[in-house]
Amino acid sequence: MAAPSSEEIRLEGSLPPPDQVFKSSEDPSLCKLCLKQYSRYTCPRCNVAYCSLACYRSEKHVGCSEQFYKEHIIEELKQQRGSHEEKQKVLEMLKRLEDQEEEEEGEDMTDKLTLEDRLQGLDLDRDAEAIWDQLTDQERAEFQSVVERGMLGDMLEMWTPWWSLSQKRASLIEEVGTEQDTVTKETESRTNASPPPPLLTKIPMLSSLLKGQPSESIKYNIVNILYCYAYVVRLHNGDHFTMPTQAAQEVLQLCPVFMENFSFCDVGEALHAAMARSNQDPSLANTPSFQSLVVKDVSCILIGPSKEDSLRFVQATLSDLHHLFSVARKKEGKDSSSRGQMEEGATSPELRQKLFLCKKKCDFLLAWSAEHGDKLTPLAMDCSQEYAFLSRELSQHEKAKSELEKAWGGSNKPPRKEDKTLIQELS
Repeated sequence: MAAPSSEEIRLEGSLPPPDQVFKSSEDPSLCKLCLKQYSRYTCPRCNVAYCSLACYRSEKHVGCSEQFYKEHIIEELKQQRGSHEEKQKVLEMLKRLEDQEEEEEGEDMTDKLTLEDRLQGLDLDRDAEAIWDQLTDQERAEFQSVVERGMLGDMLEMWTPWWSLSQKRASLIEEVGTEQDTVTKETESRTNASPPPPLLTKIPMLSSLLKGQPSESIKYNIVNILYCYAYVVRLHNGDHFTMPTQAAQEVLQLCPVFMENFSFCDVGEALHAAMARSNQDPSLANTPSFQSLVVKDVSCILIGPSKEDSLRFVQATLSDLHHLFSVARKKEGKDSSSRGQMEEGATSPELRQKLFLCKKKCDFLLAWSAEHGDKLTPLAMDCSQEYAFLSRELSQHEKAKSELEKAWGGSNKPPRKEDKTLIQELS
């Protein structure tokens, strides 16, 4: 037997002779992916012949190979059976992922909604907790910062009382004061003030309500009422009809004239009685400067808008109180079915009876002022003198406080040093 020629001898897997490499790509023994090596394997999915793992994972075969791996893994997972605990863990993990996605979507929606949209339908006076929940973390932090720095009051637009006087009329009050007494912003001009409340149209005749002569203390009682009214209205920043029941109860709490039939002998007693009552109640207490300002308010109300119409503000105050008691009484009638006991312990019918008697008291005082109102105007000077006294007292207090703080090196008194023993008994 003849020996094979050198051309017929070749090792398995080696390249064919150069003259045969590019003869034909249709050679069934050649790798169909690289067309360089002889094929040694066949893909079980597409039956393509390939020579190595590199060719199997090459870009020409990636579609088939990845699909093969995927099908193999899915088949393997189908054959595996997890325990109940493992299934529960997988379900909890999926639930956490789902909740996290919903929370992120909710935060995105919250950022897109304006504050007005989020507070839509909420009662700004009663739904405090619901309003707080609608604020973002940044809004809550900003609000707390404003409160801690004491800037909340600066953001509130201050109400200008309707009894504010012009500079010319206010100067009549300032003449009895000291050089420290200046016209406040509330009394510089009436151009920014709201108009006075409308007067009660049906004012009865005093003779139909009183048979004898009226008491001389009525004019001082009215001074007390004016102070209590101005005090409460300022506390509510002019919005006392927003919460009429609360405002009406605060007036009754400060003013003993309405329900206690208390009478005063002079202007000072009438003013200081109301100031003392406000200091006794933490919910009504305020600063001495606020109380001093209210005393000046009483002077403005008594002096009136003009010399020809000096009773206009007094009658407007009594008319507004009459209206306040009426509105509060109607509101209590509507709310009596849903609320049993009042905060002060009185049932709704009892409070409504009190408010009715206060309305009648206002009718009487309006009738008295219509016939004896000329006795009220001179009391404005007494009130202005009281205002000047309170202002000087407040100024002296602030001066003494400033000197002490300067000596202390701060607003707090330094701790007392221990006394050094000068003489010690020797044993």
